[in-house]
Amino acid sequence: MTAALKTLVYLAATLFLGALAAPWLYRAGQHVSGIPNLHFLAETDFQRFFNRSILISAFVLFIPMLHWIGLQRFKNLGLTKNRHWFRHLLGGFLLPAGVMIGVGICLVAFEIFELKEAPPWHLLPRILLSSIVVALLEESLFRGAILGLVRQSFSPFFSVLFVSALFSIVHFLSPAKGKIQEVHWYSGFKILPHAFHQFAEPLMVLGKFTTLAVLGLILAHATLRTRSLWLPIGIHAGLIFSKMGFSKMTKRLQEIMPWFGSDITVGIGSVLILLFLWFLVWLFFFRDSTDSTSG
Repeated sequence: MTAALKTLVYLAATLFLGALAAPWLYRAGQHVSGIPNLHFLAETDFQRFFNRSILISAFVLFIPMLHWIGLQRFKNLGLTKNRHWFRHLLGGFLLPAGVMIGVGICLVAFEIFELKEAPPWHLLPRILLSSIVVALLEESLFRGAILGLVRQSFSPFFSVLFVSALFSIVHFLSPAKGKIQEVHWYSGFKILPHAFHQFAEPLMVLGKFTTLAVLGLILAHATLRTRSLWLPIGIHAGLIFSKMGFSKMTKRLQEIMPWFGSDITVGIGSVLILLFLWFLVWLFFFRDSTDSTSG
């Protein structure tokens, strides 16, 4: 069985374990919601716990997958020591954050969004920490392990397309709201088929799914060109931080689909912004260098 096929089996197992564990994660969240700073868990719906359960399952099964595929394969992921790691990490963070802040200012100026009367600035450190942790984990999994393993069986071009599509699909899964009224042990499996409901909405596929796919291509390109994960981690964290920060600080006044939808990650405008970001990444990091890592 090839590494690519084993990866698909791993993803199927991730969905199964995530659906199985979601009710237990939900109950645990309700149990600890009385602890200070965790009160928000009491109001968090089951669908969000389901999404987090899928991601947690992906990391829980990662070590077993490592042993199944073979430790030797993980020594050939195509990653090397990066002597410019800090510049790639910090620059990768600041570049998309600056672009998204500029876009946010324009959206507020055109009265598509508006700044809240009392912006919760105190949430920014928590958002920053969350963005860094998510970027570290997801880049290690998608662009580190999965991309490196798939490249051992297929061409770089196909591998990049495969992993970018996979990245988009995993993040596009989102159970429809209001499907679960009472949580039972089988509730995760009950809403699992509904996790694909967004694929039936053309505008969502055009906007959000395509946005995620382009992001996956940017991150995969950064990984292949630098032969390390520092630049994609920085880019990923910068995008998460700016997107979540903008969402917390503002509220939407109007929806102008297909350009922008519920947030700045949905719509044709989001795709165009990411394509512009891709150009900037090439301009600042790749234009004058064929090997920017080893030393």
